[in-house]
Amino acid sequence: MKTLLVIEDDAIMGESLVQRFELEGLQVVWCRRLSEATEALETPPAAVVSDVRLPDGLATDWFVRQPAAIRALPWFFLTGYGSVNDAVTAVRAGAREYLTKPFDIEHVVDLVHQAVSISPPAQEDAVLGISQAMRRVEDLVRKVAGQRVSVLLTGESGVGKEVAAQMVHALDPRAGKREFVALNCAAIPESMLEAEFFGYEKGAFSGAARSHKGYLERADGGTLFLDEVGDLPASMQAKLLRALQEKCFFRLGAERTTHSDFRILAATNRDLHADMSAGTFREDLFYRLAVIKIALPPLRERPEDIRWLTERLLARMVVEQGRPLAMSELFLRDVMAREWKGNVRELRSYLEQAIVMSDGGVLDEPLELAHKEFTPVPIPPDGIEPLQIILEGVERAHIRKALVHCEGSVGKTAEALGISRKTLWEKMKKLSIAN
Repeated sequence: MKTLLVIEDDAIMGESLVQRFELEGLQVVWCRRLSEATEALETPPAAVVSDVRLPDGLATDWFVRQPAAIRALPWFFLTGYGSVNDAVTAVRAGAREYLTKPFDIEHVVDLVHQAVSISPPAQEDAVLGISQAMRRVEDLVRKVAGQRVSVLLTGESGVGKEVAAQMVHALDPRAGKREFVALNCAAIPESMLEAEFFGYEKGAFSGAARSHKGYLERADGGTLFLDEVGDLPASMQAKLLRALQEKCFFRLGAERTTHSDFRILAATNRDLHADMSAGTFREDLFYRLAVIKIALPPLRERPEDIRWLTERLLARMVVEQGRPLAMSELFLRDVMAREWKGNVRELRSYLEQAIVMSDGGVLDEPLELAHKEFTPVPIPPDGIEPLQIILEGVERAHIRKALVHCEGSVGKTAEALGISRKTLWEKMKKLSIAN
């Protein structure tokens, strides 16, 4: 049973919270003072719900002083009007959210239930990202990995759909030690699709000098990953559907069927619902592929992941190139402020280019991108950028992070940042921040 720590000195409020959360199947530890909570945290709970003003101090000040591992827990602060600024400070230090009294207790229950139902991986264990959005994706990946169901991964090009598919395969106890067979459906000529999918016998057609196993047969016992599945022509969609339903197929030129027991994972950056409406993608194939659908958000919607990915990619490149690499704070700030319309793939390409252009492996000066939402001002010959440029870059990154945290709500974001809604709109327009 998961444990929830409630820190509340008001007897009526505290008892109400305890009773409500116990109905949700949680074991609740109720503390009325920060000194009691300090002892309770020796055994970290699944989540914490805390009032701000307590008899022995401000919970927000106390929270900021906690170790990083404790602050990484899902914390929810309940605050009166006079302590909103304190709660904002705590959110910036890592708290999940604050709710202003009087609050809807069912909303609090939903937030906590969502938090304790998701087990965020530690940063060092993260595979896809450390943002809340990607932690949810990883949690879903871990849940479906042990289930022999088809999974459709959706998202823009370069967001990491194949990496997520590889994670499903690696965690699948049945397929993890067998082959992960990946093919890009858009990269195979239509005339060769059937031969590549199903294989062929020797002499099946001109040039077939020997028998050839297709992708479906090679994935036997393992995982078949179909990237850009939305680009399959209609004729191939029908043949693939039959093979998926029956787990058997004919090699070209064969008289007997070939059986293959594989798990199917698919990915696309297309809107398959629109394609189905247009009649270009089979509805029955969609539902066969999308038993579970996992959407990966673009990098611009999860700015917390940009620094983590940059450092992770750079560390990998150090191993690949066998030489030390480092980046300046100026370079990192520029990376954090960019839109990355090509997502992780574009970020990696940019870092590779920066390494080539660097002096001694030190990534110091930002580079120009072929496609970007804004153009960084060139660094003057003396190497010192105008202060306004630095401030705008930091402000842009911080506002984007706040928008993600507040799930795109301009009102909540403005409140969290301590500015008016109008001021936030003006800043977003000035800094070219889309919502």
